[in-house]
Parts: sequence; C-alpha cells; structure tokens
Amino acid sequence: MKRLYLHDIHQKSGANFIQVEQYQIPLDYGNVIDELNAINHSVGLLDRSYLGKIALSGSDALDLLNRISTNDLKYLSVGTMCDTVFVTPKGRMIDYCRVINTGDDLILICSFYHAEHLIDWINRFIILEDVKVKNISQDYLWLTLIGPRSKIFLGTFCEKPIAEYDDVIWLDIDGNSFPALKNSNFKAPAYNFCIRNKGITNIIGFILHNLYSLNGRLIGDSAFQIIRVESGMPDWGSEITQDYNPHEARLTHAISFTKECYTGQEVISRIDTYEKIQKYLMIIELSKKISCKPPLDIYIEDELIGHLTSYAFDPINNRSIGLGYIKKMYTREDNIYVEIIAQAERIPAKLRLPPQAYFHK
Repeated sequence: MKRLYLHDIHQKSGANFIQVEQYQIPLDYGNVIDELNAINHSVGLLDRSYLGKIALSGSDALDLLNRISTNDLKYLSVGTMCDTVFVTPKGRMIDYCRVINTGDDLILICSFYHAEHLIDWINRFIILEDVKVKNISQDYLWLTLIGPRSKIFLGTFCEKPIAEYDDVIWLDIDGNSFPALKNSNFKAPAYNFCIRNKGITNIIGFILHNLYSLNGRLIGDSAFQIIRVESGMPDWGSEITQDYNPHEARLTHAISFTKECYTGQEVISRIDTYEKIQKYLMIIELSKKISCKPPLDIYIEDELIGHLTSYAFDPINNRSIGLGYIKKMYTREDNIYVEIIAQAERIPAKLRLPPQAYFHK
C-alpha cells in the first residue's frame, strides 16, 4: 500500500485513513462537519497528491499534446496552464487533465490515482517526435485549497493584490517558487498547488500556519466528495470514463471548437454542431440516505432515464446528494422528480442543474 508524501503530517493532525486504489488517504480529521464549515465559511486544504502526474519534454511535446487532446495548447506559454481532455477516436473520455507549462516540462495532472493509463495512451502517438514521457507522480504534491477566504490565504504569500482574472499565481516561500492554479470546478473559490517534494518542510509548515490562522482546516476525502458532488464536478472512474464524452460531462471549457485535427475532433465537433448530445450530468437530491453504492438506475415512472454515478451524504444539511447522467430532455430545468432504484426500493429524488450549466448558458 502506498502512503502520501505528507502521511506523517496527516497522521499527526488526527487523520482517519481509508484505502482507495493503491493509496492510503485521509478520510477525515475527526469531524467532517468542521471540515465542511471550513470550506463554506473560511478555507480548507485537501491533499490529492495521489493523482497521477506526467512530465513531457522535448521540442515536439507541446505540438503532440495539441494533436491528441481537445483544447488548443499551441500558445500555452511558460508559467501558464489550461485544462484539456484526452478522448478516443469516438470522442469518449480517456482522462481530463490540467496542463502546466513550467518551461522545462509540460506537467499533466491526471484525474486518476495512477498515470500509466494515460502514459500508454500518449505513447501510442509518438513515432519520430522528439518527446520524452516520464511518470513523476511521486515527485510532486498536489494540494487543493477551497473556500471563500482562499484569496485572503494566497494574499499572505503575495506582495500584490490577487485579481479576479489571475488564473496562475506564482508563490515564493523560503526561496521555493510554485504555482497556485485557479480551479473553477468547485462551487466555492478554489486553487491547486503544484509543489515539488524536495525541500518542502518549511513550505508545508508555513502553509499550515497560515491555514490555521484563518480558522481553516485540513479536509479529507469525505468532505471533498460532498463538495465535489454539490459542485457537479465529474471524477475519474464514475463520471470520467469511456462510456461518456466531454459534452455530456459538461467539460466544454476544456474543448477548443476552432482548432482542427486532434484525436476525436470529428466526433466532438459533430456532436456540438448538430446538437447530438444524448445525456447530461446532473445533480440529484435524494429524499433519504442510501447504503448501496452507484451505479444505480434512475426512472420517471417506467422509463429508464439515466444512472446515478456518485453519491455523498451532507451531514450539515442532512441531505443525500449524487451525480448522474440523465437523458437530455430531462436536463433543461431544476426540480424534475425522479426515482432511484436502490436495493429494490424506489427512492424519490429530484434533479438539479449543476453550477456550470448556468455558467455556460
């Protein structure tokens, strides 16, 4: 079993651990309600360093990524980032990644617990190109800052105010420079930190000191899953799979509709041009708590209209929530009543548009 680089810090902070895939990760720090309150009213810090990370180097690296993923990376300058999706020739999702141009390398942050699946996919396209692909999953931390006081937190590291449009903020602590990357997938303000493991003792100590001074908290996977589902954020293995395309997952911000000639481009463009989308990701509010795990069927009367793909229970609002892919005709408005089949019981529920559905209207 693998442990996170900051495992000892999590343990000293009172973490309860669970095993997910090959990793032992914090489930919570003793009180999920306190962690959710930090996210809702101050700031929470989540360690997702278990996500796969890949470095691409070589003179053809940027061109290769531009040819095999959905976003336009041609002009991704040094010190910037963007999101992109890797899809099959049929437009189905391989992975949804954040790409960071460090100048020396292009760093890809995967949506899954290992990087091998994406490394294998990228290597298929390397023939004579000058591209080197390396698994750097163990070399970097990937931390997520979530909450309304996120900018105040970042301001403790910066000499100038943080503007609304700043997507990448370079921080310097004890001579170590690293980016804070704006993350718009959450309903609350959020940023990701990509920090090399080497020589980080003082950095982590300083980050935690500033976190606690703002009444912030470390948060575990339980709180993360709740905020993820409430934000309508898809995750690998549940919503990001080869069963779905980026349109259905509402990841169109990671697609360029002007560039041509990338893997899956013809299908992605045709879906957009001719409005061939069959289903959309929706938030689902259940009337009661359930114990069985997704996927679960969703019905309106006798019609199967979709599947519940993720589920979480919010103890603050005493609310059961989930994500699911629903037939397009039922995804145009809130409060459409449905039923979820859980252990032969029909659980009343209602559909709700995720935040990004309003943003892209």
